[in-house]
Amino acid sequence: MHKMVVLAKAVEGQVEALAKWYDETHMNDLLAVPGLVTAERHNLVTLKQPEGTPKWDFMLIYELEGPDPMVVLGNMAKAQPVISDLLESSSTLSVVGISHGVKAEA
Repeated sequence: MHKMVVLAKAVEGQVEALAKWYDETHMNDLLAVPGLVTAERHNLVTLKQPEGTPKWDFMLIYELEGPDPMVVLGNMAKAQPVISDLLESSSTLSVVGISHGVKAEA
């Protein structure tokens, strides 16, 4: 299972509204995308922050199913999910982790 992690920052004063949008709209829209199987939103507590990086409000973790995560990302692009104006999109960081894990034998 591959993972996509997104670090997101709300427009000033809109943290609660952005959380609601993620929970009630955006994550459900993305879960309709073939190959995207889970979506989680986490509030962030910063422990160490390199100088010059944004203070993100949320970490979103999505699980991508299948041998090639780029197929799922292509499906996401085709779905054209709406991006909220509550999101400070210039501060968003998105990364995909390609799984090379070993599964336990049953």
